[in-house]
Amino acid sequence: AAQDLALLEPAPRTIRGARDLLSVALQYGNAFGQGFQAAALKPADFFGNDDVLYLMEDMATGEIRLSILWEWLHKGATLTEADPETGLEQGAVFTADIFRRLLQEEYDKLLRADNRDVHDDSKTTTLPIARAIVEAYTLDPVKAPWYIDLLNINLNNHDLNLARERIETFMTAFKKDGTRITRNLDVAT
Repeated sequence: AAQDLALLEPAPRTIRGARDLLSVALQYGNAFGQGFQAAALKPADFFGNDDVLYLMEDMATGEIRLSILWEWLHKGATLTEADPETGLEQGAVFTADIFRRLLQEEYDKLLRADNRDVHDDSKTTTLPIARAIVEAYTLDPVKAPWYIDLLNINLNNHDLNLARERIETFMTAFKKDGTRITRNLDVAT
């Protein structure tokens, strides 16, 4: 039925969970932009904590992480727990403002991370592009079909402005008629 399109299954929806989803999605996008198909990652809040293990992340888990955030945002998900750090109460709606705040905070943590956890040379190249992709994917009311599409069109690109143009080109084509740009945009057609 139509109401099922906006259904959110009963499950925990917390700021801690959103932070973890964002941190690892950003890191995976960054790793992919550097040419890694899979990477051992963990949320930035746990860098240096040997009790929290690195997990192998690949495109599937990157897709799932962003898809969950998109669903929370666009289906009006409410938090199942209060979060003292942000001052949000249980039942608060997960809004674009909350998403933007968490995105900036998690991105800043990655910029400050040791080279061991986030390669220093990526902090001015592929990490800002991963951030732009995560932001565009999650905030747009039209859900992009795949995170990987937006990463693929930016392979070998370290220019954030060009990345933003490519993201916009992709989203415009997809919204117009469902076209997914999957070709290498560096090769003339």
